[in-house]
Amino acid sequence: MISKIIDDELYQGYLAKVYQDTQGYQRYSLAEHTLYKDAGICITYGELLYPSAKKIIHEMSKDQNEVFLDLGSGLGKCALQVFMQTELRRVLGIEASKELHTQALTAFNQVKSDFPSFWEEGRSLTLICDNFLHADWQDATIVYSCSTCFTQELLIAIGNKINQQPQVKQVFSFRPLPSLKLPLKKVFAVECSWDSALCFFYAKR
Repeated sequence: MISKIIDDELYQGYLAKVYQDTQGYQRYSLAEHTLYKDAGICITYGELLYPSAKKIIHEMSKDQNEVFLDLGSGLGKCALQVFMQTELRRVLGIEASKELHTQALTAFNQVKSDFPSFWEEGRSLTLICDNFLHADWQDATIVYSCSTCFTQELLIAIGNKINQQPQVKQVFSFRPLPSLKLPLKKVFAVECSWDSALCFFYAKR
């Protein structure tokens, strides 16, 4: 237990240093607001806190061949934590905001420079700047979304897209996905940058 606490403190201290100059909240112009709204993209920013990301990791499949995908990955904190604290070979993040995407790339490059061993044995951590409804999900088997502020229309669209991805085995969403065909396995509490939330965990039987 002591070593686990020390590991958590080291991880959190290092990640805080990596992200110390980043800014999640962005001031978008009226034109940008309109562009994102018309595309159905949510620009409200929030983050899952470190201890709750560990809760999700605990529930995830431990098979290293799984592919983790973060929909709306923001600064990339959750994707990076999953990459560093699991043996998954592939972790993906898709973010529509160029500003957030650029900052996430900078953070990831710093980690790769400091700890290149995480990328050994063909492991990859990939960021994509795109609307996740239109992007290639690259064989994702585990899908996560900090979806608290998503519209009902977007939640339905996410569920429909997952239904078209037969390889997806597990889904974590902070709001229910009404159209999703995967069965709901459990609901558990998580802590986020704005408040507590519920995580709806769907999984193949």
